[in-house]
Amino acid sequence: MDKILFNKLQDGRRKYQAERTVKRLLHEKELFDQGVVDIGKLTSRELFLVGIALYWAEGFKHPDESTLGLATLDPKMAKFYVYWLVKSLGIKRDDLLFRVTANEAYENKVHEMEKYWTELLGVDLSQFRKPFFQKVKQIKVYANSDNYHGVIRIGVRRGLDLLRKMRGWMAGLVQARIE
Repeated sequence: MDKILFNKLQDGRRKYQAERTVKRLLHEKELFDQGVVDIGKLTSRELFLVGIALYWAEGFKHPDESTLGLATLDPKMAKFYVYWLVKSLGIKRDDLLFRVTANEAYENKVHEMEKYWTELLGVDLSQFRKPFFQKVKQIKVYANSDNYHGVIRIGVRRGLDLLRKMRGWMAGLVQARIE
């Protein structure tokens, strides 16, 4: 096959792939937008139940745990969880405690991380406890290290009774009748 014909075929293939990519991205956006519409506005009961399910998935559940809390590196999840604590459980923002956890390679970035979370969550730096740095043999360096803010651990001051209630709420979800 001569070089001119080969280049024409390659150009045609690239054009076809670009068109397919545009169509796929448009389709993905339509599905995303429809998903947002499908959820709509949550009632207070729905919000309450979503928060319990979130805690069930991501919250502190060790049998020896004594704090109602959740750990995530997802900023949207952290924001939602704080919103849920305040709106659904009536927790005062002053009663929230925070701790950044990160690989020890990011120890020099801890102040930036804490500042990021305070601004995102609208809380005071005084609510942060001493950060925890994981010591591991292999240092994990993230490709997007400028956007890495560590894992945020969100706890509730004097939250043992709430933790006990949460265990009951999770059991209630398990026992709920699905109709």
